[in-house]
Amino acid sequence: MTARLTVAVWLGILTAGVCAGQGAFFDEGNQRYQEGDFDGALERYAQILDAGLESGELYYNLGNTYFKLGELGPAILYYERARRLMPGDGDLLANLDLARSLTADAIVPLPGFWLFRAVGWWVGLVPRPALVWLVALAYLAAMTAVILVILRPATVLAAWGKRVAIAGTAVTLVFGLNLAVRELGIGATEEAVIMAAETEVQSAPSDDSALQIFAVHEGTKVRIDRRSDAWIEIVLEDGKVGWIRADQLEPI
Repeated sequence: MTARLTVAVWLGILTAGVCAGQGAFFDEGNQRYQEGDFDGALERYAQILDAGLESGELYYNLGNTYFKLGELGPAILYYERARRLMPGDGDLLANLDLARSLTADAIVPLPGFWLFRAVGWWVGLVPRPALVWLVALAYLAAMTAVILVILRPATVLAAWGKRVAIAGTAVTLVFGLNLAVRELGIGATEEAVIMAAETEVQSAPSDDSALQIFAVHEGTKVRIDRRSDAWIEIVLEDGKVGWIRADQLEPI
């Protein structure tokens, strides 16, 4: 597990309009991580988050740092947040699988409906930065081709322009829809990670010990179903349902 810095982080820092000192925090965080000063690395990465910045790489590094500190809950939380921004990253997925294998709860997920799996695969097919560029370039190509056809309608270039316009429009629509679904969270379920070492799950939103039905442990991922004041109804990947206090988990 190594800390990483990519162009995506620098772009996020530059376009956010914040001081260039955030880049120095990231570099220093990486350096401290490599030196084994994980608390120091965590402090520097947290300063970037406090400035309102985020990226898949930053979350990935945070996950690695918490893992090195032996804190499975935060490690899995930040790995999961990183996965939403770079779902196809092999190193991230391997580290997430390793962290999840160390949790106390051995949960066998229920098989998902094939259509939902297909949609999930499609939405995560292209990394977000590449998807943004793809949609932008396809739109630009389509508009340029349309202008060319209008201005030079009786030329060979116009014939090629029509083909480019059709192809660019198709790519813009298909991958633009993908981007919209991802950015707006359409159809996405709200998920969270258990942060407490162990918490009892109740059959109703109450502290009554007679209503305890099972326990969950740090690092377990759950789906948030409903809320009731300070309580949240969770659904585990194996279909179990119950209520826990909201301060026992952290939304992804």
